Amino acid sequence: MKSLALLFVALLALVQVSIAISYDRLVYEALLKNMEQDLAERELVRALSRRERAVPVEVEQRERRSSEKKSYPRNCYFSPIQCLFTRS
Repeated sequence: MKSLALLFVALLALVQVSIAISYDRLVYEALLKNMEQDLAERELVRALSRRERAVPVEVEQRERRSSEKKSYPRNCYFSPIQCLFTRS
């Protein structure tokens, strides 16, 4: 009778351990799947940001400031209107 009770307790302990192991395995698999999804999302974001950086952003054409405008070489050092009248 004692051996039967001991065998029953050992069997019950073995079942509890196997349930705990399978539960831990399920938790680890879910954690691994979640980490894989996070990694895939990060890779997607990284690829999209690389693609955005590769496409040249079109700059709006703005009017140039007078300091940025092309200066053409002149033969005279007067104002532009005076240069028109003093050119030979």
